[in-house]
Amino acid sequence: SNEEMKYWKEPPQQVPTCVLSHLRIIKLVWICGNEQELEIIKYLLRNAKVLEMMEITYSQFLDSGKIVNMLTNISRFQRGSAACEVAFFPA
Repeated sequence: SNEEMKYWKEPPQQVPTCVLSHLRIIKLVWICGNEQELEIIKYLLRNAKVLEMMEITYSQFLDSGKIVNMLTNISRFQRGSAACEVAFFPA
């Protein structure tokens, strides 16, 4: 919802411990590549220090240009965990 997304315009000042040192796998479903989604993904990739895998299932209804742009951008995001793999799947 829009109310939930407002929070991500200003992430928490301090990264929660669960994100820093416990979060190992993230599965995101029906990602459309909007700005708020990309900001959340960027935040998680940068701050999850023990993250091993992020699986992103994107909407099959996106045009191919938007899909390529989204996947390219996400692949370039800084990662807090050198071991983290990011996998993309169509829905």
